[in-house]
Amino acid sequence: MSVLLKTLKWSMLALAMHCGVLSAQMVQYGRVVEMNSGGKALSGVSITIPSAHDCQPTSSDINGMFRLSFGEHKVGDVVLGLNARKYGYEVVNHHLLRDGYTLTDKDSLRVVMAPVGKITEARMHYYALLEAVSVSRYDSTMSFLNQQFAQKHITEPELEYWKSQAELELKTAYQNMDDQADRLARINRDDLNDEDLPLYDQLLSGDVTNALALIGEESDSNVINDYLVFSGTYPMMNPENHVADGSYDLLNIPDSLYSDVMVLDNYTQHYETDFSANGPRYAESCYYLGVIFDEADNDVMAAFCFRKALKMYELLTEMEVGNYNDKIAELKEMLKRFE
Repeated sequence: MSVLLKTLKWSMLALAMHCGVLSAQMVQYGRVVEMNSGGKALSGVSITIPSAHDCQPTSSDINGMFRLSFGEHKVGDVVLGLNARKYGYEVVNHHLLRDGYTLTDKDSLRVVMAPVGKITEARMHYYALLEAVSVSRYDSTMSFLNQQFAQKHITEPELEYWKSQAELELKTAYQNMDDQADRLARINRDDLNDEDLPLYDQLLSGDVTNALALIGEESDSNVINDYLVFSGTYPMMNPENHVADGSYDLLNIPDSLYSDVMVLDNYTQHYETDFSANGPRYAESCYYLGVIFDEADNDVMAAFCFRKALKMYELLTEMEVGNYNDKIAELKEMLKRFE
């Protein structure tokens, strides 16, 4: 009898200790839903976290709800490697597996799943749309630049420069295309707010350019836009016409960019990026504008543009954007002809 009482005593003590552990556990609640279904619950989804030895496997109930109980982890800890498995389905918000999840007792862990193959199909569709937009933009840019050159709005070196920018733009687009297509394919309409729904509808209609905002990206300013800003600041006018009609003078050459840079005032209000990013481009443009005037035997304007280019290259070198000492030496030598 005493043995039985002793056994019962230890059993009750063990139970009390077990209950104490349970009360100290971190419990993470969650729900599994199907993608683009209006919040339809998925039951029977196996949820495991192999990296968390103190968390027992669980599964979602008929309402898609599940709970993960941790013996050692606490609120604020990041758990990695969460697995959600159900035959015929795959995880949509896979950043939970890749980046981990921060445990919280305030919010529910939301796992979104889709029928196997749906993400792959959407990814291929959006990749094709992104590629078509990028190639079309490249073709249009090349056609536009060739037209500008044919109309003598830009010199041949300028043409080659802007073509290289267009080629770089296309290359960058291809480098980002896989990732962008995958993220677009994983957008769950049920998670979007009223402001984003119109963008999603545009995406479904084939407009991927504006829909990039849904994945935290804006459509980059294209080469044509950059060129128009560039040429608006330093227009590549035909110097022969100006020499012929005598309509040129210093006041007709826009100098706002140069002035802003030199006094370091209001520059960012006019341009989205700083001088360290756009400076080389504008210095090069000013240099070639000087070449145009020099070829037209307009010494005053040639010297004016070369001096501006020199100032810019000196500033860029001082800012350690690059080493333009060779360019600076070349311009100083050229300016000796105009002294």
